[in-house]
Amino acid sequence: MDRAHRLLPDLPVLAAFAETGQVTATADVLRMPQPQVSRSLARMEGIVGVALRERDGRHVRPSRAARELGAAAAKALDQVGAALTAVTQDVSGDVSIVFQHSLGESFIPRLVRSLTAAYPSVTFTLIQGSRPECLAALDAGRADVGFVAIPPDPVTYSHTHIATEELVLAVSRTHPLASHTTVTSGDLNGESLILLRHGMGLRTTIDTLLASWGVHATVAFEGQEITTLVGLVGAGLGITIVPRRTYPDDVTLIPFRHDDATRPLVMVTARHRAATRASQLLTDHVHTTMTPPIRL
Repeated sequence: MDRAHRLLPDLPVLAAFAETGQVTATADVLRMPQPQVSRSLARMEGIVGVALRERDGRHVRPSRAARELGAAAAKALDQVGAALTAVTQDVSGDVSIVFQHSLGESFIPRLVRSLTAAYPSVTFTLIQGSRPECLAALDAGRADVGFVAIPPDPVTYSHTHIATEELVLAVSRTHPLASHTTVTSGDLNGESLILLRHGMGLRTTIDTLLASWGVHATVAFEGQEITTLVGLVGAGLGITIVPRRTYPDDVTLIPFRHDDATRPLVMVTARHRAATRASQLLTDHVHTTMTPPIRL
């Protein structure tokens, strides 16, 4: 593979860095963590063999090579965008999207808003369920594309990692841990956990995390919705582990010190199901806007 092809996944970073002139601004534009932008630039420097960053006092700015390559990258991306617009203007049809319960609060609404803006003639049917129910819908052909946590069986399903979601500890504002800036697995000892029921994707992720941390938790209640869990936590009935989002004021979110307190979100299709033109446009759109994966 030649150098140009190896650069393709990082072209949005290169174009944004050349335009903004700053690593921080590039991260903001692309909704990426700053370290991920820095790694992308370092990876491209290794491919092209020249420096793309140079020091300007305490700041890092694009080198001449970065500005020239970034301009070319921006032009190429604009041309691809224009071509996509041209070929999708006449696209119509329905795409069925299935997603896990916990993704319906903010992730899926943002995604659908972006898709309807890009493809106004395409309609979207939404199906919500547990992770096993999502995969079953894809397998049976009731859904074209799925969004779940944790990659499924690669033999049956094709998946793309599109986002990483941080998991945090949620406690009531009066809980002794509420004053902590971070927590570790040891802080869970002796606590009553309020979790989703078995079979739901987030519960599987949390059970795996707790097992890897060596935590043997007491589960006080099992629910079906994150909002129910958080409400019970706010009432002081226990603690829970949830994705970092905006929750009621009577709950305090505390990050874990463990780097693995995350879960990957993936886009999934069934390998044995042929994609329609409309569903292919959806997956292409997600690949374009969420590759490399964003941090939620």
